[in-house]
Amino acid sequence: MRRKNALFNIATALLLEIITVLVGLVVPRLIISAFGSATNGLVNSITQFLGYIALLQSGVGSVIRAALYKPLAQKDHHTLCVMVKTTENFFKKIGYATIAYILILAVIFPTFIPKQYDFVFTASLVIIIGISTAAQYLWGMTYQMVLEADQCAYVYSLIQIVTVVLNALSTVALIKIGCSIQIVKLASSLLFVLRPIAINVYSRKKYNITSDVEIDNNLIAQRWDGMAQAIAYFIHTKTDVFVLTILSTLENVSIYSVYMLITNGLISLLNCVDKAIRAVLGNIIAKQEGEALNNTFNAYSLAMHIMSTACFSTACISVFSFVRIYTQGITDADYVQPLFGVLIITAEYLYCLRMPYNAIINAAGKFKETKSSAYIEAILNVVISLFFVHRYGLVGVAIGTLTAMLYRTISFARFLHGDVLFLKYAQEIKRYTVSFLLYFCMIGVSRIIRYNPQNYYQWLFFAGAIFLCVSAIVIGAFCIIDFASMKELYCMILGKNRRMRG
Repeated sequence: MRRKNALFNIATALLLEIITVLVGLVVPRLIISAFGSATNGLVNSITQFLGYIALLQSGVGSVIRAALYKPLAQKDHHTLCVMVKTTENFFKKIGYATIAYILILAVIFPTFIPKQYDFVFTASLVIIIGISTAAQYLWGMTYQMVLEADQCAYVYSLIQIVTVVLNALSTVALIKIGCSIQIVKLASSLLFVLRPIAINVYSRKKYNITSDVEIDNNLIAQRWDGMAQAIAYFIHTKTDVFVLTILSTLENVSIYSVYMLITNGLISLLNCVDKAIRAVLGNIIAKQEGEALNNTFNAYSLAMHIMSTACFSTACISVFSFVRIYTQGITDADYVQPLFGVLIITAEYLYCLRMPYNAIINAAGKFKETKSSAYIEAILNVVISLFFVHRYGLVGVAIGTLTAMLYRTISFARFLHGDVLFLKYAQEIKRYTVSFLLYFCMIGVSRIIRYNPQNYYQWLFFAGAIFLCVSAIVIGAFCIIDFASMKELYCMILGKNRRMRG
């Protein structure tokens, strides 16, 4: 059952992410063409600033999912209802705080951006984009977590697919008929309000959630320990745009966002696997199956090394030709930034390699034990980015992100192999060594490739060929150095291994 749910969740999540990536490439390009790089940078900056409200729920999401695994595995309906009501009460407070934050941001934000936009223009965009953020906390966040913990994330994925497609169609149509950026974003926000409402209605019916139970805040008492993980993730995803908005230019924010389209797309694809396996790990830990935990983690770690190395090596080789095509005809900013591109791609590559570690920590509820390293990661990211941004601009914030990722990856590996897992630490070192050697060799290869695709069709053929070649090399290398684990992974995928089937 675990395997079936995991594969179904991965399949629907992959479909969602493919659609999201495609939409994420089309829509920003239309916005840049119709409204300019500065407006695209403004929209991305507002979105990032609205995301800062997530600090109010820092750590709660991971803590809630960890607490939900046991009642769902044991079919404890009463505890589940208490968890839902407690969580719903918490997130409603966050929702009301979000509304207040949006209104305050609408007043303050226009005062510290370049004066090329008037107050009403910027303030209205803040309120419009913020609508869906508030709706998420008021109606959908709790039930999304229940579905993920119960290995039913496919429901959430299918609902998202519908709203993403509708959003893309409405955006294209509204831009084509000449609507303002406010109207375009208002349509998007209203469509995304439908998502949390649909999740709420479906989940309450599926799990027969009742409200005649008492709230128990002790169930989320670990949120203060989980806060460290959330803050580190928050800094990782939000700091760069904040620093660039305040200390650089909106054009640089736009350049940054184009490269993040690539890296976020790859991260999202790999997250499909991560979310599915995380629920499996949570179920295994809840049932105290130690051997299954070791074997599942070992296979997952190997799979993530293979997929991350293949995907990000391909990105390093093909990203600049894509950027040239994507920004063709746009002259208000220089989007081809080779050093920045390699650094930010490498930083996100490290982030993906450590996904299995993060999954175990969240599934096992090891928030208190790892909070110190999380805070150090956040401090390193902020301080280094601020220190280098004045001199190096985009490259400066990429250095900060990369340094923080490197530190935290090492910290995760050292902790888990001594506290949660009973696997050989040397095996992980060997995997990282092989992965990095292959990755940097691919970067070296990219310097001698002279093919320059002229359109999207040529680029897709180019990137696809690179990906197939790199994947074959990576898989071959790991078959040579770790054949036993590769065989275990193969059997697990095909369902020939009982330790994960459960």
